[in-house]
Amino acid sequence: MEVEDLISIGIIKKAIGNNGSVSIIPDTDFPEHYKELSDIFIVFSDNTVRLKHIESCIFMKNSISIKFKNINTRAEAMNLKNARLMIAENELHALKDDEIYYFQLEGFLVITKDNEIIGKIDSIFPTNAYDILVVKNGNKEILIPFCDQFIQKILKHDKKIIINPIEGLLDAN
Repeated sequence: MEVEDLISIGIIKKAIGNNGSVSIIPDTDFPEHYKELSDIFIVFSDNTVRLKHIESCIFMKNSISIKFKNINTRAEAMNLKNARLMIAENELHALKDDEIYYFQLEGFLVITKDNEIIGKIDSIFPTNAYDILVVKNGNKEILIPFCDQFIQKILKHDKKIIINPIEGLLDAN
């Protein structure tokens, strides 16, 4: 399986204790999904991929603790720091017809409510307040907060997002 075929659902942040457990920050709307997984892909910064078996999964306040099979020491767990946890797309939770995963928004056309083309979604990145849509139009990059104030409608089947920009939003970037 290629990295491009996988979906990120979290990042390993640190080792916990001495038994090889790691703390992860989930990157999914369905963190409970971790309890259902028996295996998960660990993807390192050089795109090396390892399939690991999950021995246990404990939910904490803002993170999840995972113990992988054959990772038994703090040093081994430390080697996993900053690796992404990924699954195949067919392992994602099924969504209702009017729901969509963020990664599926990439490539969507962004237009204003007046039908002005803004560009296509290149990526989405999280912030403390709102996730931000990175919209590209040629060499221009426009950042649009992904919140009800700006997003008027998502047309999933047409691969379009209609926005209601406030004055200056589109020229500020």
